[in-house]
Parts: sequence; C-alpha cells; structure tokens
Amino acid sequence: MSSTRAQETVDDRLPVRTKLLFGLGQGVEVSATFVANTFLLFYLTSVAGVSPSVAGTIIFLSLIVDAVADPLIGSWSDRSQSRLGRRLPFMVAGLPVICVASIALFGIPVSGSTVSAVGLALLLNVLLRVGTSLYALPYSALTAELTSDYDERSSVTVYRMIFGFVGTVLTLAPAFGLIFKTKEAYQSRGSYLQLGLLLTAVVLVMGLSCILGVRRTVAASRAEHLTPSATSKSLGSDLLDLGRNRSFLILFSSALIVLIIGGSMNALNLYAYSYFWKLPASLNQLPIIGIQVGLLLGIPVTAVTLKRIEKRDMVVIGVIAVAVGQTASVAIAHLFLGPLPNIAATTVLVIASVSFGVCNSLFFIAFQSMIADAVDEHEVKFGQRCEGLYYSALIFAAKAATGIGSLIAGLMLATVHLKGGSNSMGAALPEGAATTLGLLWGAGHGLAFFVVLPIIFKYGLNRTRHQQLIAQLSKPLARVGRERSTIIE
Repeated sequence: MSSTRAQETVDDRLPVRTKLLFGLGQGVEVSATFVANTFLLFYLTSVAGVSPSVAGTIIFLSLIVDAVADPLIGSWSDRSQSRLGRRLPFMVAGLPVICVASIALFGIPVSGSTVSAVGLALLLNVLLRVGTSLYALPYSALTAELTSDYDERSSVTVYRMIFGFVGTVLTLAPAFGLIFKTKEAYQSRGSYLQLGLLLTAVVLVMGLSCILGVRRTVAASRAEHLTPSATSKSLGSDLLDLGRNRSFLILFSSALIVLIIGGSMNALNLYAYSYFWKLPASLNQLPIIGIQVGLLLGIPVTAVTLKRIEKRDMVVIGVIAVAVGQTASVAIAHLFLGPLPNIAATTVLVIASVSFGVCNSLFFIAFQSMIADAVDEHEVKFGQRCEGLYYSALIFAAKAATGIGSLIAGLMLATVHLKGGSNSMGAALPEGAATTLGLLWGAGHGLAFFVVLPIIFKYGLNRTRHQQLIAQLSKPLARVGRERSTIIE
C-alpha cells in the first residue's frame, strides 16, 4: 500500500475553492431545518390558531413521511444515471420545492384547527421537508465521492459544518434582528411571509453556488458514473442486514433518543424564553446565537479531544454535560435566585446554550465517525458497502426524532394549558403554568438525556477492534468469504 496508495492520496486532495463551494451546500439543509424547527410550532399555535396538540401532530406526521422517504431517495440517487451524474439532478430538483413550500407555508392563510387548514399545513410542511431531503441526501453522499482520501473527507466535513453555521446565521440574524424585533411581530402573518422569503433567498444562493461550483469535479468522479452491477443487493436485503448489526442498532437507538430529547427542547425554546425566563423579544436571539457559537467552537474541541479518548466516551461526556447544564440553568433561575433580571437570565441562558451547541457538534462528529466504523464492520459481516443506507438511517433517526420531539412538545404545552393565539391575540398561559413549563423544558429534558447512557455503554467498537476490522478487510477477496464474521462473533 506504499507508493501507489500515496499517489492516490495526493491525487484525491481537493482544492480549497472546491471545498468552499461544496461546503456552501450545507447551508440549504441547515437553514431550512432551522426555520422549520424554530418557528413552525410557534407560528401554527400563536398565529394560525391551531391547537398545540394538533400542531405537534402536523409536524410529527410530516417528519415521519419525510423520514420514510429518506432511504428511498438515497437508494434512488444511488441507482440513477444522467450526464450530470447521480446526485446533482436531485439537488437541482430539490431547490424549487423548498422555495415554493417555504413561501406558501408561511404565506397562505391558515386559521384554526379545521380539516382544510390542518390538511393544507400538513401538505406544505411535507413538501418543505421532502424538498430539503431531495437536496440534502444526495449532497451528503457527494462527501464520500468527491475524494476517497480519509483525511480529506474529514476536511470536507469541517467545511460543511462551518457553512452550516454560516447558513444558520444568515437566516437567524435577519429573522430575529429585523423581522421579529418586537413581540407584536411574532403574532403578525406578514412577518412569517418575510421569513419564508428570507429562507428562499438563502437556499437559492447557497444551493446554486454549490451545484455550479462542484459540477466539473462531480463529472470527473468515477463514483458518480457507476455501472448497475455496483449495487448488488436489494434495498430490502440491505435493511435486513442492518437489523442484524448490533453496533448499528446501538448507534441508531442512541442517536434517536438524543435527537428526540433535543428536538422537543428546541421546539419549546421560544415558549421557555418568553414565559419562564420572561425575556423581551429583542433578547430572544441571544441564546439561539449562543447555540450556533457553541456549534462552531465544538468543531475544534471535538477534533482535538477525539485524538485522546474513544468516540463512545465522547458521547458519554456530551450526554452528561447537556443533562447537567440544562437542569442547572433552571435550578439557578428558579430554586436559588428566584426571578432573574433580563441581563442575568440572558447570561445564564447563553452559557447553557453555548454548552449545548458544543455538545451538538460533539454528537454530530462522533456519531458520524462511529457510523463510518460500523460500515466497515458491516462489510466484514455481510460483504456489502452500505454508506448511503447507513447515512439515510441516521437522517431517518434525525427526522423522525424531530417529529416525535415536536409531538412531545405539543403535548407538554397542552399539559400546561397553553391557549392558542389568533391574529389579534398571542398564545397565553394560565397563572403559575410558566414555572411548570420551565421545569419541563429544563430539568425534564436534562434528566431524560441520562436514558442514553446504559445503551451507549454497550457499544464495543473501539480503536483496537476497528484495526482488526481493517486488517480483515485488507485480506485477499478469495480468503474473505465466510471468515468475514470471525472477529465479530
């Protein structure tokens, strides 16, 4: 593996310009997901007048539909053939769907919990989510196809995370700094139409820049022009094999639980900021910006730390840090100091948000890397490389978890008897319910993270085990056969 492999590694290095342009594409998924996860539940309950439980169900159902579509989209793009390659046609098709759905969802009048209003909101939300997947899934698959060099793929992923941060800020800053400067703006339909137009602009600029910037590199990639024989097993057979891989099941269930809890907490953020922490509208953006700053800080922190400890242990540290931070923030606010002034409350929230953002980066990098290790184990056991299917499964967990999290958030709001708003009045809480909401948002979600620990502790694929897998995969194909599973059993 000496000189030939070294030459391949040099040839697989990508120009910085290519990585910059490719990284821009991450802003499409991140900005669309940020808008939907941050504003949609609040818009439906406080402006459109949909009851909290029905609004949560709308988001839950749309994300379940999207999650089911993910492996189908991934498999379809794997098997497609065109002069633009396998992935770019899907990315081109996804952009207009996202734009139309985002403008229509926040622009078409929806009022109350009537069948027609609920059906329209559900349809448009499904289009927004599926359109995002049409772009994001093939885009993510290109990470492994633009280069075959292990370290260069990590570099490409770093660019993706950076521009995911940029895409969020390009959406977040104008949304909170210009569109929603006052509390009245949160109850205005016109404000949400502006939000849809803002998302459309960010998606088009970042998405088209990526497509145009990498089209030549994609055209030159051998992986983009595979013969039909390259996909030997059916989707059903590969899914059955996934269910037999213990490491995959542990990672999938752990990621699912983490994402469910995080999704429910994020859906309640604006409610907690407004009713429990009593922040003015002008300060609501600070803890959300804090999460994004934490995400950015978490990239180098995780990259350095993973060189010293195992990936599983990093996940354990992140779970404990989030659980303690979330619980402690509410304890400081309520049990020890009582109601905090705006500056103190904002400071506590920003610190907790930065910590949560760092842990989110930790989870993303660690789980993505652990999934890649599990793919190697899968090949040893079953003789198939299933990167696309594994990634689709992880995205499935993220989408389904966000839907379940929104459903849980809606049920929590119903528990505290939140009354839906209308065009003239915002949502309202009964006397004393703000404290219950704060405890559910803080300590409730914080303690729930501990559920992950007994599951992730069962994950046994460490550095030594992975070296054994790589050594097994390096054997001549004639000797692999049934012995592929010997080091796993």
